[in-house]
Amino acid sequence: LTELPERIDIDEWVELAHHDRRAHDRAVRDGNFMALRRAAFLADGQPSAKLERLTEIVVEAFDNSRRVVVFSFFRDVLDTVVDALQDRLPVFGPLTGSTPPDKRQSMIDKFSSAEAGGVLVSQVDAGGVGTNIQAASVVVLCEPQVKPSSEVQAVARVHRMGQLERVMVHRLLGADSVDQRMLAILAEKRATFDRYVRDSAVTGAAPEAIDVSERELAARVIAEEQRLLAERAIRAASSAATGPE
Repeated sequence: LTELPERIDIDEWVELAHHDRRAHDRAVRDGNFMALRRAAFLADGQPSAKLERLTEIVVEAFDNSRRVVVFSFFRDVLDTVVDALQDRLPVFGPLTGSTPPDKRQSMIDKFSSAEAGGVLVSQVDAGGVGTNIQAASVVVLCEPQVKPSSEVQAVARVHRMGQLERVMVHRLLGADSVDQRMLAILAEKRATFDRYVRDSAVTGAAPEAIDVSERELAARVIAEEQRLLAERAIRAASSAATGPE
């Protein structure tokens, strides 16, 4: 749709703090994919690097009179975001899959009409279906999604007909983490898809065509993370053995 305002996508790579890394590696050892995906936000109750960057983005947007939607797959990540922001900014939500339709619309209406602007926090699937949030012009995605189509649908709730401002989409990504591994696998899937259907009209019409199963993605990510964790342990042990006595 050429009538839509510009959309700018920004990958916000952050270095995991010590407690982020500790929670991340614990989830790797446990083989817990869901815990691994949200470890950087729920790092033993300590402030996380991702949360710090999210706060900076949201405060800057608020200072520039721009409304923000924060998306995550995880309810406890959204609760963490609400706790971090509610004393500083008007926060609406969380909007979740269990939010009744009438309450959902009321929440969006209050967010859209708030004179001071604010932040709407929403589960990515709940905010990606049947909702119009074009009052916002900044989107923050707390983690990569297993199904890229979920992200496409969520962002489309903001970048849609009726939007009057340039839309900024920020993806929070942990360096050398599950996020990096997920994006590599999904990029591989996209490249394969593009290679075989490049000349087909479906290429641009079906974002769900590059989705992978959660089981497949989880198995590949956990295996790669466990391999990397073992390599780091070996290097650390070798360094300790050859160090000064």
